[in-house]
Amino acid sequence: MKKLKRFFKRNSHNVVSKNLAGFGRSLNRFYENRNHDINSNGEIPVIQKISKLNPSVIIDGGANIGNYSLTLNQYAPQATIYAFEPVVSTYDKLKNNVNEFKNIIPVNKGLFSENCTKEINIFKSHTHSSIYDIKGVPYQTTDTQTIELIRGDDFVNENDITEIDFVKLDLEGAEYDAIIGFENLLKGKNIKAIQFEYGYINITSKKLLLDFYTLLNDYGYSIGKIFPKIVEFRDYEFKYEDFIGPNFIAVNNEEEELINTLRKK
Repeated sequence: MKKLKRFFKRNSHNVVSKNLAGFGRSLNRFYENRNHDINSNGEIPVIQKISKLNPSVIIDGGANIGNYSLTLNQYAPQATIYAFEPVVSTYDKLKNNVNEFKNIIPVNKGLFSENCTKEINIFKSHTHSSIYDIKGVPYQTTDTQTIELIRGDDFVNENDITEIDFVKLDLEGAEYDAIIGFENLLKGKNIKAIQFEYGYINITSKKLLLDFYTLLNDYGYSIGKIFPKIVEFRDYEFKYEDFIGPNFIAVNNEEEELINTLRKK
């Protein structure tokens, strides 16, 4: 048996094995839900389930041109939605798209760990603007722009907000930095749930899934991966450090009803 195993190991690097390995990687990405379409990747079911708890304050971090904020409004029209978009040209489109909805408030800033200005890399697509110089992608930066960034704690203080029901973060690598900016709210358990992206860009930002787990677990939050029909809450394991993404959600452990609702189909 040992000789047979050694034979296969010595001869594993061939055309057949290469094709099988490629198929296996594709199957794994499919199973692990590498999918950024909110209509099929589970984000809408998450919104639907959160809406059943009648949220009053929602933050859309990385609102882009407003599609996600409009979806939030469709399911939770009673909520005030703060839509953050720091890139001026994109913000102008966002403002125009949500103009008729008084409960969606555009904010021309980005969320971060400190109040500051930074250069952001702008790509051809409106969906890709990042303060990180993203490595290993087939497209190049087309422009840069100075943007204003704010800590979440300072924003809520300025706007007399004491509690947030749901924070969605799609910040092209700056999700971890934004979470740190909500330190005081997290300490006080005043955020019910935070959805954040994790994927290949985390190789550039050097923020592992482990970093998110360590930070949020310490504040008393359970973390689950969003799948098309359910959220699978699970403890951290090395095998989940795959950079496949796309979305995870952290829920305050005291919100047992929400956790149980997200677990169910």
